[in-house]
Amino acid sequence: MDAEQPSNPETVPSRWSRIATGLLGVLVSPSVLMLASFITLRALVVEARYIPSGSMLPALQLQDRLLVDKLSYRFRPPARGEIVVFHSPYRFAPIGYNVSDPFWGQCTLVALPGLAQVFRHPKCDAYIKRVVALPGERVVVDPLGQVWINGERLRESYVDHDCDNVERLCRPLSAQVPPGHVLVLGDNRPNSQDGRFWGFLPAGQVIGRAWLRFWPPETSGPLPPADGAG
Repeated sequence: MDAEQPSNPETVPSRWSRIATGLLGVLVSPSVLMLASFITLRALVVEARYIPSGSMLPALQLQDRLLVDKLSYRFRPPARGEIVVFHSPYRFAPIGYNVSDPFWGQCTLVALPGLAQVFRHPKCDAYIKRVVALPGERVVVDPLGQVWINGERLRESYVDHDCDNVERLCRPLSAQVPPGHVLVLGDNRPNSQDGRFWGFLPAGQVIGRAWLRFWPPETSGPLPPADGAG
């Protein structure tokens, strides 16, 4: 008969109390707090990126590590000459970039250390290019890769690899930058998939401003402003 009697009422709350205490211990553990801090910092303030290609040579070298400032553009739009990090054109380009959407949370997982290759998806990638034209401006990119803004040649001392002969002619462009957009190009004009191919970059797709190089040590420091800025 004793086995059929209800449990002591105090044992159930006590059991749940132990479970709650255990869960609380997990939630406030250093590793969980560190992960939460990392995600919050990366989402709102600054994040680290590396350079996977030579499209921004010579300013940015292969495997350079950068910090991306995510606060500045909350208060102002991107300026000419700034190097920006932005979401993949697979997210916003209307033609030639149609792929299936990533599963929920996949792009967050890609950002976590060690998981980039496991959960990689074209729409989760980020690109890095330089702003050369602003909303409302008439921009021309000629076959040599030179940029003209409202009829005036843009000074670009950072462009070292232009399309300087018949074998290396760049894809030209002539258009007016629509409101809420910018034109971004790679400094290495013959070897850059940029706005000449997929159009103007919506301001809402910009992740942040490339601010500081922290690796390699010999070239570390804030990225200098471009001479064409303004």
